[in-house]
Amino acid sequence: MYFTLQGVRKMDKVLYDTLLFDFYGALLTDKQRDVYHMYFCEDLSLAEIGEKLGISRQAVNFSLKHARRSFDDYEAALHLIAHHRSAKARAADLAAALEEHDFDESKKILTELVNLL
Repeated sequence: MYFTLQGVRKMDKVLYDTLLFDFYGALLTDKQRDVYHMYFCEDLSLAEIGEKLGISRQAVNFSLKHARRSFDDYEAALHLIAHHRSAKARAADLAAALEEHDFDESKKILTELVNLL
């Protein structure tokens, strides 16, 4: 099942926005990448970003919305974050199975992980 933002807490949304940038940031224009990074990583306001870049607050907001739309399109097509989250969950399952010395289950999970990655 793919990760959606419906009913997601604020912290999860921030994490998701950061993952989007990590996975797809290189696909943005330089200006969009700078705006997105300043907003989410440096925690600057729209006005501060606009002042720093010499553009209006509205232009910053438009750039953020456009970048987010692009990220959503990339994730819908490629599912990189969804696969990442699935692999992370299965790796946790593998660690638990190994901890319990359930080697048959560990082998099964490891095979799934290899196929997923």
